Amino acid sequence: MAKRKKPKADEGRNYHHRLAKVNGGSGRISSGNMIEVDVIDHRCFHKLFGTKTPEQVAAILNKTWLPTDWELVARKKEKLDGTE
Repeated sequence: MAKRKKPKADEGRNYHHRLAKVNGGSGRISSGNMIEVDVIDHRCFHKLFGTKTPEQVAAILNKTWLPTDWELVARKKEKLDGTE
């Protein structure tokens, strides 16, 4: 299978997996796991965080970037019926 060509920075937007495929996320655009983002933002995200989970990203931000009296928490949303 041929490798996809990376978009150039001036091509504007491409798709990002909300949950990386290596962490169980779907690669189908219609799945809700894919979101269209700016190419440069997408590259920066992966340069900083690779394919880390939301919890791992929050831990990095807390440890490195946020003031010590702040904490970013990543938690799964509850469904409307109260189940997970």
